[in-house]
Amino acid sequence: MHRESDGTYGVPRITAELREDGDRVNHKRVARVMRSINLAGVRLRRRHRTTVPDPSAAKART
Repeated sequence: MHRESDGTYGVPRITAELREDGDRVNHKRVARVMRSINLAGVRLRRRHRTTVPDPSAAKART
């Protein structure tokens, strides 16, 4: 599944696919097996900048 998805599928998607196929599997086991053979999904989400500093604000003193 990981290879078929061009390396994008991670633990949640592979777990869902296996369950869809009728396998009884836990996400922790899928994560452990993937870790043991050095597989990882692609992280698509970007970090959002939640704070924009005000350039005219006074600097904090330490």
